[in-house]
Amino acid sequence: MSEIPDPVPLDRRRDRIVALVKSCGFMAVEELARRFNVSVQTIRTDLRDLQEQGRVFRRHGLAGPAPDPDNSAYEKREVWNRSGKMAIAAKIAELIPEGCTIAIGTGTTAELAAQHLSSHRNLTVLTNNLHVVLTLQNAPNVTLRLAGGTVRTRDLDIIGADSADFFGGLRADYGIVSVGGMTDDGDLLDFNMDEVRARRALVGCCDHAILMIDEKKVGRKALCRDGHASDFQTVLLNSAPGDALQRALVRARCKIVISA
Repeated sequence: MSEIPDPVPLDRRRDRIVALVKSCGFMAVEELARRFNVSVQTIRTDLRDLQEQGRVFRRHGLAGPAPDPDNSAYEKREVWNRSGKMAIAAKIAELIPEGCTIAIGTGTTAELAAQHLSSHRNLTVLTNNLHVVLTLQNAPNVTLRLAGGTVRTRDLDIIGADSADFFGGLRADYGIVSVGGMTDDGDLLDFNMDEVRARRALVGCCDHAILMIDEKKVGRKALCRDGHASDFQTVLLNSAPGDALQRALVRARCKIVISA
């Protein structure tokens, strides 16, 4: 009869759990308990502590690799689902009228949207995104106002308290934002709380808030959960929403726009 292996010591077991889910993806708690010859409750305790340390991610009885503590480099994000982002950006130009004030947030989709707004007349743009400023700097009929503060040089944006104060003291007719990720049922995810604060402040300063979501963001994990797609007057996607998200948006009377 084969002998049952001795349980792996706690610290080594937790290191091996992290390595295992990084290699295999999401695994059931019961499977981890079997592999390490410990009780399910012990594994749950391990996973709870590992999640508090930011080393794993728990969801519905499963454990998986922790989301990155920060987003990928701007240059890499520019090419992810570029066709979907371009379709969303082109639709923005149809949704935003001329002669208005618009607040534009951070990210690659926002930069593409700014490109499509460059021919609008009498447009005032409030932004914390230097890519937007560079895109619109030669647009003849656009007035630019940029948030002051510390620049996040990797992404060329200003987030956190500086951008919150900037947007908090202004008013816009429209605001457009994207997020780091979104759950299947519409919870919004970002990579740090400074990004969340900037988004909150931008949405709070505008009369009509538009959320831009390309299909690659749905199901993408990020560390900070804050807000829901139904908090926006318009949700702009490049593909039809899933059933759970659509039900939530319909209940909230959000306008759903699918870019062609």
